[in-house]
Amino acid sequence: MPNSDERFYLVDTPGFDDSNRPDQEILRELSSWLTRTYSYDIRLSGIIYLHRIMDVRFGGAAMRNLSMFKKLCGDGNLSSVVLATTFWSQVDQDIGETREQQLKNTPSFWGSMVNRGSKIFRHDLAEASGAAIIQYLLDRHEKPVYAMIQDEMVNKNMTLEETAAGSEVQTEMDKLRRRYEKDIQDLKQEMERALNERDETAREELEKEKQKFEEFIEREREEREKMRANAEALWQQREAEREIERSEHMRRMEDLQRQYLEMEQKMKGVQKDAEQQKKVAELQQQIAVERAKLEAQYNARFSVRSTSTNMATTSKARQVPPEGRHRVTSAGELETVVGAVIVKPFQKVTETIELVNTGEEPPPV
Repeated sequence: MPNSDERFYLVDTPGFDDSNRPDQEILRELSSWLTRTYSYDIRLSGIIYLHRIMDVRFGGAAMRNLSMFKKLCGDGNLSSVVLATTFWSQVDQDIGETREQQLKNTPSFWGSMVNRGSKIFRHDLAEASGAAIIQYLLDRHEKPVYAMIQDEMVNKNMTLEETAAGSEVQTEMDKLRRRYEKDIQDLKQEMERALNERDETAREELEKEKQKFEEFIEREREEREKMRANAEALWQQREAEREIERSEHMRRMEDLQRQYLEMEQKMKGVQKDAEQQKKVAELQQQIAVERAKLEAQYNARFSVRSTSTNMATTSKARQVPPEGRHRVTSAGELETVVGAVIVKPFQKVTETIELVNTGEEPPPV
């Protein structure tokens, strides 16, 4: 484990390769946490970017993630970046090393970042490799860093839309929206042909596909409006959205509880066969999961929900929460860290680690 008594946090962050969420929503989620912590004088001590060495190509999604990563960080902070490769057990060693060299030597991949001071590590899912990355960042005695988007939104009072990352996201979403608008026009023509040919099945399928495009475009418009917010307004947006999520979790829990009670009543009047017992056990498990999610949403103060991607940020606080206010929980050995919060990077490549509040009054973050 890291050889340090300092309290530090490793914060999980979402990535820009989620087909179910517009990139603007992901950027709002990430930026709201970064700007909020920065405004409370909490600074980053390093940034970790993970890449799966098992990936055959450094394709479009990976390039988009890397581009957004650079826009968020800024060139001046690249010396505080760790570039870590993962999933070495899933690839032949020689092939993995060849890909690693390609990442390192290609300027449009990691080459330019390495030239600016970024450090390459291998993370093989073992505790030792993860601890080595953290220790490297803790051993650096440079001043704390801040992401470029923190400077833009807090110091310069820009809206999210005006930042470099915001502009990058909007450019990509504009391209996607125009493509979808063209697809909708093409689908309308196909639907008209299906109608003339009295092919109702084909027309209904085309209508469903068109509706998906239209829903995405409408959601993108809504997200564009939300990005016209400064740091404080952005935080309020996310707080309101989190409250809706908590309410939805509560509704799901109540529905599961109702189903469980109904099944329990049925079991009283019939023989408890194996299938019925299995259904009851499944419901009990679902209820436990939803209850844990709800508790985490109410208690966690530093959480940024994970989807999948390749970036994490470690932060060192000047204004540290009182001892005992938070604890680290995980499915593995990292649970032994005292006075630290370790939150896994974008991709699920290590034990699940999350910040949990003990129920006391949270610190001002």
